[in-house]
Amino acid sequence: MISRIRSFNTDPISRESYAQYYDMWGGSFIIHPDVLQFFQEAFDVEACYRGYFKQGRCVGAVATWGQFLAGDRSALDAYKLADQVDFGYPVIHLPIAPKHKCLVLYKARFLLGLQQRQVAGALFTRLKQMSILRPIPEGLPMGKKELQIKERRFARLGGTLRDVQEFSSDEIVAMYAELFRIRWGRKPHAIDSMKRTVDSLKRFLFGKILWIEGRPIAIQINFRADTSCTICVDYINGGVDKSYNNISPGSLLSYINGRDACEDGRRSGKLLVYSYGKANTDYKDQWCDRVSRGFSGYLIP
Repeated sequence: MISRIRSFNTDPISRESYAQYYDMWGGSFIIHPDVLQFFQEAFDVEACYRGYFKQGRCVGAVATWGQFLAGDRSALDAYKLADQVDFGYPVIHLPIAPKHKCLVLYKARFLLGLQQRQVAGALFTRLKQMSILRPIPEGLPMGKKELQIKERRFARLGGTLRDVQEFSSDEIVAMYAELFRIRWGRKPHAIDSMKRTVDSLKRFLFGKILWIEGRPIAIQINFRADTSCTICVDYINGGVDKSYNNISPGSLLSYINGRDACEDGRRSGKLLVYSYGKANTDYKDQWCDRVSRGFSGYLIP
């Protein structure tokens, strides 16, 4: 009964159709069809795909896990996946055709406020917000010059930038685990299963690694999904070698990765949604605008 209530205004579609609509209208990383396939293969959590139709034409698509939108943090918690893999608090940007609105009745807590005009049936509130990266460098008028100075200092120290895709899954996990330990004094969340995640989803990893004297000094775990009209990035976490605090390697890497993504968005003409997850720290406010979060499906019994 619950499933029928939530899906009454949708019709089943194939995974192939969902993938087509996802690429056509855009979507966030966590609902990429290949990421959903990872959840099915690794954890036996199979997505159902539903389409919203107007006059016989599909204008929106969702992937669902039971009563939830697949991949939403509430769904990850309900299916006990948040402790097994670390995707942080991923933002949900749904594939909906421009100038159309879909009534979403499935449960979600991290719908993106930028889609408020396209998602009916959801409560968007600024009491609960997401941190979405500002345009870089122009969005950082106060700190841009300082970061550029630190970038030049990094280069004078012999520092180089290496792309995360240069490295194997084992190397990425080892670097992240060690630099996170140095930064925070503990192991990263779900590190024991991270290799399986990276083995399956390595092509989605994005960003540079700061490298000095033959070793890494800063790394971030960013998952990026590109479609024909969107670039969506989820920044999960990172680690730094604190002995190089004179060049603020964490901030420098945020600047470089954010600048690269912004340049990609400008060059391609695509919408960039670069999420730092929940708006819950002053550090994120240095880089991001606070954007309202949407809640859907919770008023249905």
